Amino acid sequence: MFSRRTPPTSSQRLRDMVWPAMGWKRWMRYIGLRIMRIGDSTHNLALGLTLGFVISFVPVPGTHIIQAAILTWMLRGNVLASVIGTIPGNPLTFPPMWWLSFKTGEVAYGLIGHDVASMPDHRHLTFAMLKADVYNLLIPWTIGGYILAGLLIVPSYAFFYWLVARLRRRQKKWQGEHVREHTAEILEQKL
Repeated sequence: MFSRRTPPTSSQRLRDMVWPAMGWKRWMRYIGLRIMRIGDSTHNLALGLTLGFVISFVPVPGTHIIQAAILTWMLRGNVLASVIGTIPGNPLTFPPMWWLSFKTGEVAYGLIGHDVASMPDHRHLTFAMLKADVYNLLIPWTIGGYILAGLLIVPSYAFFYWLVARLRRRQKKWQGEHVREHTAEILEQKL
């Protein structure tokens, strides 16, 4: 009933993952509306969004949603919001996020006196390279991602709390105006 007339091709789906067909502004508005439809406290929504966002810095992409959901569930946040919070981690943003994670891990390993392999060029980085040099490449990268996630929790939570509170104020204002308009129309019809 609500499906598309012609289903999207694989290339269209891939393109939509990187650049939404509806445009960024409309897509962000849609995500905001989806968040507002979740009936939970501002704190729980902000916590879920935060944990979903910060876990995207960890370079294990197949597990972001699972990690975010488990952490959010353990901290009693909103699990659906954590899934939505992983959206900023996408193919466009992963390279800079993971570069920061690797550099953070490199600094952390340097502080404890361990050497780290240099990050290969992203065009030549393969799973086999990571598997062959796990200790010098993947482990510091992952640890750096968790360190960065820990450092970003507080500012991210503050931002998402402000954002959810702002969206809720805007929604209440719109609902109040909507009710006043319809009340005025009903009163005019009765007079």
